[in-house]
Amino acid sequence: MTELASAVPAYVLLAALAVIVVLLTVVAIVARAVVAKARPQDLPHILPGLGQVLASLALFLPWGRRGPQGEAVAPPTRQDRGARRQLRG
Repeated sequence: MTELASAVPAYVLLAALAVIVVLLTVVAIVARAVVAKARPQDLPHILPGLGQVLASLALFLPWGRRGPQGEAVAPPTRQDRGARRQLRG
């Protein structure tokens, strides 16, 4: 983790953190408004839909990417990207 902090300027990390916080805040506000306006008998039908929306928004987070079977997908390393370039060229 210290390698990342030394490689990226502090203002970039703070901007990324601010974007994540704003995204989570908007999601929380929308979810609360939807649940507040729903009738109690409709909640069992609404909550799975909200879960799907939250799962799709999780793709914006670096750790939210999942594979086809649900396992976490590791981000590509520089070596992986270099190997792909060599295969293409």
